Amino acid sequence: MADQIIEGTWEDILRTQNLHGRRVRVIVMDNVEIAPAPDDDWIARLREWSAGHPPVGHFVDDSRESIYDGN
Repeated sequence: MADQIIEGTWEDILRTQNLHGRRVRVIVMDNVEIAPAPDDDWIARLREWSAGHPPVGHFVDDSRESIYDGN
C-alpha cells in the first residue's frame, strides 16, 4: 500500500479513520487549543463534590461479587 498523509487533530483522526492493523508515523506539527466539550467539567464537579465528603476510614468491598450478594 502506498504512503498516505492524513492530517487533523489526534481526536479527529481517531474518530474518523480506521487505522487498526496499519503502521503509522505521527508528526506533531503544532499545539492547537481545543475548546473543552460542554461535559468536560464533570471532573471539576466530582472533585468539588468529593471535597465536601470525608474519606472512607474503613475497608469497603466494592467487588462485583459483594455488590450482587448485597454485602
